[in-house]
Amino acid sequence: MASEKPQESVYYLKPGDEERARLNNQHRVLVHIIENELLHAPIDPSTIVKIADVGTGTGIWLDALAAHLDPIPTAIGQPRQYDGLDMSPAHFPAFHPENFHYDVYNILQPVPEGLKGKYDLVHVRLLVSALSKGDVNTAVDNLAQLLRPGGWIQWDELDGESWAGRVPSAHVREMNELVRKHMETKGMELDVPAAFVKAAEAHPRLQNVSERIFNTIKSGPELKDDVNSVYLWSCTTSTKMILQASGTPGAEEEFKRLSEGAKADIERDGIFWDSDEHVLLAQKK
Repeated sequence: MASEKPQESVYYLKPGDEERARLNNQHRVLVHIIENELLHAPIDPSTIVKIADVGTGTGIWLDALAAHLDPIPTAIGQPRQYDGLDMSPAHFPAFHPENFHYDVYNILQPVPEGLKGKYDLVHVRLLVSALSKGDVNTAVDNLAQLLRPGGWIQWDELDGESWAGRVPSAHVREMNELVRKHMETKGMELDVPAAFVKAAEAHPRLQNVSERIFNTIKSGPELKDDVNSVYLWSCTTSTKMILQASGTPGAEEEFKRLSEGAKADIERDGIFWDSDEHVLLAQKK
């Protein structure tokens, strides 16, 4: 789902139109889950002039935010600026408005001087499975450096723990356990939302830390098939990569058994993938 640290990440993002389409559909589903709110209270839209989207991918979140914000005048009367930052330019849009800019930046690397204190809002989404333990502290500190005083971090993140025991499919549970063990072996952060709250509350330049939790099932039955598709893709893609990397004899057959079994379980039993999406906020002092 994210690509901030590909050498350790469970998920893998490929270049190409098909992958862009998948990422854009994933955006639509995830925004629906959080009640179609791109900005969350108490962020005041009129104060948001310069925006950075870290791990921007195709830039679709910036496009959606601009459509939401542009009818709202800024408090200082200046036009808004939208910057998409990602460690890979593979999915950057070829064409975009003049007030959009895309650049390469990895949130775990030192913040360039030209970006320090620049933004009113820094948005992050879906770095689960891309961060090792301790990386969240580094990411939070770098995000804080990107902000001007009074600016906000908004981090939309999946709970890598919540659905492990809440999807009634033996095949899904097997895949989840495989992914969990892999992440633990690699020293990766399993609970990014909790790590964010802890890091932000301890940070000397951050205040007003908050968390809202949204559940997939509560998003409504009309989203069931799309939610299942997004989450099953993540689960099976992670499993496939781990099995392939293991070099275990029969890995391909094992992946086929698990992935086809999970799909059959969901279709046969009418399963609605039960998971949580967290919206995490912190304001710079």
